Amino acid sequence: MLKSIHSAHPLRNYFSMAILCIMVFSCGGGNEAERIAKVGEYELFETDLAFLSYTKEDSAEIVSAFVNNWIEEHILLMAAEEMESIDQTEIDKKVADYRKDLLIHEMETIKLDEKLDTTVTEEEILNYHRSHKEDFQLNDYLVKVLYLKIPTDAPNVSKIENVYRLQKPGDLATVETYAKIYATNFYYDIESWIYFDDLLKEIPLTDINKDRFILNLSKIRFEDNGFYYFVNILDYKLKNSISPLDFERENIKDRILNLRIKETRDQLKKELIDAAYEKNEVTIDK
Repeated sequence: MLKSIHSAHPLRNYFSMAILCIMVFSCGGGNEAERIAKVGEYELFETDLAFLSYTKEDSAEIVSAFVNNWIEEHILLMAAEEMESIDQTEIDKKVADYRKDLLIHEMETIKLDEKLDTTVTEEEILNYHRSHKEDFQLNDYLVKVLYLKIPTDAPNVSKIENVYRLQKPGDLATVETYAKIYATNFYYDIESWIYFDDLLKEIPLTDINKDRFILNLSKIRFEDNGFYYFVNILDYKLKNSISPLDFERENIKDRILNLRIKETRDQLKKELIDAAYEKNEVTIDK
């Protein structure tokens, strides 16, 4: 988003009106591009603003902000160009190096889009998980959990007390219906694992023995600071064990794709270099 730089400079008000006239009402009526501003030998034309996107209501503000920024930038540029202590040759070399790197990067990006297979099969994910178990050691417990945070003044809280343990087939539906109306926080996903420490960021569980709490698949209700909390630990994975595949699936997919990108980029580089030598486009004089 373009940001206007506020100043009391008298030229600013002039530019706001003049530019709006040029851009919105097409003052001049000719085919030649209208000049909007000039700083030293640098000129800004109406066509230079064609990329701007704005509504009629905010056109004056956006166009004026762009021109003001352009003026200030080119004042600073002129000052930099006049400094004898700046090595212009070194600046030109850096610009050339940056252009070279940018061109190569853009070429690789386009070629990778053409060549890269982004489909990762379930078999590939499973094989990666099996062959890289040392990368998936858990540093903390993973749990599957149901929890709710409900204001103490919510009605029929006893209804949740009877069902949050999920002991009967219809209990989950009752919890979900109540949570949609009254809960300020609610989580349940039987397919997904979360770190127990991430759960503790959401609920004020203090003075508990973490190991015992998790291993006993605890189901508790407590009150704190105007809210009732209901927690039901449904399943767990021990810390220092292997992280389950379901928890690591997206992570593994990203790893596989990153490996493919590197391999594809290396192969592309080799193909281009080999082709250049085969076409005798390379000459080594010494």
